[in-house]
Amino acid sequence: MSAIKDRTHDFYSNTWTAADGWKPSPEYREKVLSLDPKSKNDPFRASIVWLRQIEAIDEQDEATIRELTEERNRLAHELRNVLGGTIEHDFESLFPKLVHLVAKIDRWWIVNVDIATDPDLAGEEFDEDGVTPGSLMLLQVLNQVALGNDEDAWELYHAFASAHEDANF
Repeated sequence: MSAIKDRTHDFYSNTWTAADGWKPSPEYREKVLSLDPKSKNDPFRASIVWLRQIEAIDEQDEATIRELTEERNRLAHELRNVLGGTIEHDFESLFPKLVHLVAKIDRWWIVNVDIATDPDLAGEEFDEDGVTPGSLMLLQVLNQVALGNDEDAWELYHAFASAHEDANF
């Protein structure tokens, strides 16, 4: 999940080149990668620990991440059997969990980093629950499309496009 490791990596990045993109500072290795419980400097595992430390996620969220990761690994290793229908999967119950996690983590970043460091917005009062990350809107559209709710998907898409237009992006 890029919401977990990419944002953390980018947060600790301080140089950029066209050839390599963002490069993390030494602080990233010290404050994030060193947290990997298996001591292998794995960005995903280390970022989960870091997110727990800063209270962006809680113990239940961490358990959900483990559940989703295990299912992703199981499905990836058994893809032929999944596509052939010989292995059961439960996308309907797992997808909402994924959406909840992505929204929670993205909302935390928006409120505690993006807004907090924007000189025009710093110090302003915001209803955190009213902050809707673009990633959440996209996942909601995908969910509606996957479930065959075309009308609901178009409604969400138009709401997203309107919000995007209103924000002058």
